[in-house]
Amino acid sequence: MMSNARRIPLAPRAATALALAWLLAACGATLGNLPEKLGGLPESAPQRPAETMPFPNVYEPRPKRQAAPLSDDEQKKLESELTKLRDDQNQRATAPDAPPPPPEPAKKAAAPPKKDPAPAKKAAKEAASVPAKKKQNDPVVPEQKGPVAPPKLIN
Repeated sequence: MMSNARRIPLAPRAATALALAWLLAACGATLGNLPEKLGGLPESAPQRPAETMPFPNVYEPRPKRQAAPLSDDEQKKLESELTKLRDDQNQRATAPDAPPPPPEPAKKAAAPPKKDPAPAKKAAKEAASVPAKKKQNDPVVPEQKGPVAPPKLIN
């Protein structure tokens, strides 16, 4: 069976595509001249250079180097210097901090005032009545008193 749809020949399609490409290329040249409100470049934008930069010649041979490459002895010397610097940096980074300076001995003053023994006895009694701080080994969660239900088994 044949379809009744009309087939557009290839030539009109190509002409339409060429016309669209031409219109889009023409818009690119005029967008730079449009005011900023209509989508053009702002006045503070830098001006385009009058002369375009030339493309580099890829077939031109490279210029010779000014400096000669390092010899084997110079290479080994440079590597040893860099290794030494790296090791020094690692040693400084992992070195322990310097210990704090020892405290200076206090200067002896005149005879200290005599203490009243009564407040010392009160402090000792208060210290005995206050429960001691928990030890480091004490569990964080207090123990449960009374019977504990066995854990439920999950298959």
